[in-house]
Amino acid sequence: MTLRAYRLALPLFGVPVLGKVNPYLVVVTAEPLVQVELELEEAEKPRASVEGARLGWRFELAVKSFVDTLSSRLEQPLAVRARVKVPGVEYPPAASVYAALSLAIVEAVAEAGGYELSREELLQAASSIDQDAAVWLDYLDGLRAAILRGESIVYRSGEEPVPVGHGGRVELELVGEQDIGEDISPRLSDPLLVAAARLTGTAVLEAVSALQSGEASLGDLFPLVARVEDGLFYALYGAEPAGEGCKLTPSLQRVYGVCMAGKGLGERVGFSL
Repeated sequence: MTLRAYRLALPLFGVPVLGKVNPYLVVVTAEPLVQVELELEEAEKPRASVEGARLGWRFELAVKSFVDTLSSRLEQPLAVRARVKVPGVEYPPAASVYAALSLAIVEAVAEAGGYELSREELLQAASSIDQDAAVWLDYLDGLRAAILRGESIVYRSGEEPVPVGHGGRVELELVGEQDIGEDISPRLSDPLLVAAARLTGTAVLEAVSALQSGEASLGDLFPLVARVEDGLFYALYGAEPAGEGCKLTPSLQRVYGVCMAGKGLGERVGFSL
């Protein structure tokens, strides 16, 4: 198996809204944290297995769909065996690990074919496969972009990522995944979805602006954004608020809890700003 290491990327601010393209603040760990051992070979039919971190059936289904779609494009079934570790994090965010693993698979296939893909080509390939595999979520491309750039960014699908450039570092506690309730987004009128998207988008951009200008620290902004976004996560998806000093972030058909250091029960991880 070939060992690859990636930074862990997290969509810290931003709420996905059905049919709308929203900005996200994507932060990355200061050091590579996601370790991927990958074995790739031709097979009679596509297969994908993942060992290591506890990531759940949604993650496994997303990886399987990704490998199935990639195999179809190549017109050659692939067998992918991966072992994933995120040292120090018992329950890592599934979306973040999926973003890293999907990059590892694309890189491995390109290398096996004797190709070297640019950062933009890697992103485009992984995003395109996601879309055909019905896995695509707008923030997944943001996670991959932040991983490959090695820096925290403001990301909106279809636009060039903007580095945060704060130069700081923050410790966050990674709490774990939480199921959502009923997704009422398909039942809402477009004006209501537009209003929800505008609210979360404005919250992200205002928070990033205050952070970059030095008007406020992440510790100041975190609880304010949390109240707005946790309210939207509950209103749209029935997800219970994360609690004081904590907030919800998007994951694979679930939400993931993140807290400021000292507020939660998860493992502390350092992120760059």
